[in-house]
Amino acid sequence: MVESVEAWGLPVALDLFFAGLGAGSFCFAVLASRKKGDAFETSARGAAIFTPLSLGFGLTMLILDLMYKTRFWFTLVVFNIDSPMSFGVWLLTIFALISVVHALFFVPEPLWAKIPLIGRWTLPRQAAYRRSLGLLGIPFALAVSVYTGVLLSVSSLPLWRNIALPGLFCFSALATGFAAAGLIALRIARTDMMEQPILWLRRGYQILLPVYLLFTLLFALFAYSYAPWNDVRHLIAGRMGVVWWAGVLGLGILLPLVLVVGRGQMNRIKISVALYALLLGGFLLRMVLIFAGQASV
Repeated sequence: MVESVEAWGLPVALDLFFAGLGAGSFCFAVLASRKKGDAFETSARGAAIFTPLSLGFGLTMLILDLMYKTRFWFTLVVFNIDSPMSFGVWLLTIFALISVVHALFFVPEPLWAKIPLIGRWTLPRQAAYRRSLGLLGIPFALAVSVYTGVLLSVSSLPLWRNIALPGLFCFSALATGFAAAGLIALRIARTDMMEQPILWLRRGYQILLPVYLLFTLLFALFAYSYAPWNDVRHLIAGRMGVVWWAGVLGLGILLPLVLVVGRGQMNRIKISVALYALLLGGFLLRMVLIFAGQASV
């Protein structure tokens, strides 16, 4: 799909970011929908509807990055198991279809009745089918989050050939997807409804963020140990090094971690700062890896 690795730029970074964002928000929707209460139902609805939108935007960025746009359609009609790009497009397509159907389960009843053709169907309104589809989609969501790292790790560029990269992208996708879903919930739900979802998010991040930090450090350690210094220095030194240490590690992981593990009540302001920092850090992670990995080419 991409003419050459050297041609990868901001659109590919956006594709990797929004694909992971969609995977993480889908997991959030499924987990939140299993909790009781209107606040969790509202939070799950926002995340479920956001998921296909995020995946669609990421896929659009990938198509725009292609030198020959018509080549995209070949990946949808020909499946090459030896091609990570072909496998990824099919994986994203299947997951996107699941996410669209899953989002339909959350459409409010009055709006659902107005949808042409399918508005009279009763099947999608049943909670048991929604839960089953959500559980079916979780493995695909996790596979998409891992795939965004695999796509880079199978390349010939030394900085990307890192066994910690798929895990790093997976936990980054979960952290940023939860962040996007949490911010949507804070926007659409009443203030007095969000006490329990905020507490739930805080507890989840107390587990998720240390693992995210661990894989970030493992990636840096493996890169320093096995990649040529000429490639590693583009990541940890100079302007890109500032982005890596201050943006990805400091703002994107350590700041949210301090906020969620610190003592005191987690109010809307503190959780919002943590969530926005996670989103920015997740995007900077993909952007700096895309550019630093190609800097020596």
